[in-house]
Amino acid sequence: MKNKSLEDHLRVLFNLKELPQDEEWSSLIKNARLQSFKKNEVILKSNLRYSDVLFVTEGILASEFTAGEKTVIGRFFRPGNLCTNFDSLLHQTVSRYQIVSITSCTVISMTASDFMEYYNNGISLGKILRNIVLEIIAEDILITDVKLLYGKNEMIEFIRTHYPDIAQKVPFKYIAQFLGITPESYSRILKQSHHKS
Repeated sequence: MKNKSLEDHLRVLFNLKELPQDEEWSSLIKNARLQSFKKNEVILKSNLRYSDVLFVTEGILASEFTAGEKTVIGRFFRPGNLCTNFDSLLHQTVSRYQIVSITSCTVISMTASDFMEYYNNGISLGKILRNIVLEIIAEDILITDVKLLYGKNEMIEFIRTHYPDIAQKVPFKYIAQFLGITPESYSRILKQSHHKS
């Protein structure tokens, strides 16, 4: 469906037949913004306090930081994901991470202050946001476990099994940055696994 409205995106994002007709949702419709970004755009910059929270409706984004000459991807964000740096958001500290569009993407953005108000005090929208944050925490724990406990081959298999859209749509270099290996190593491991199957 081309040219979807903010309401259409929200309905799909939160898996709702209809949007609730209460004050929270009216406020969200009024204050949230639908934004599109081209591939490789920096959406939220590092060395700033994060003042926006993004919900990914289309495309893939990544959270990355640079250490010396090396760029590291902490995680990918896919449609349905909430995308921000919670540490920067909660403590109003400068973030060392930046959010980059890996593919062209569409997001719904809201201010951090609106998000915190809905999250802390909201009823209908607040409940949805609190559930999403719990899902993020569980996924972050899983990703951390995978990065700490799995070998590179197992990590690649994990991505292919649990995140097939990332394995198919994200260029090798970004997956390699997520895995902490070179693109050449990633390509070599993929070729070896294809020969085994």
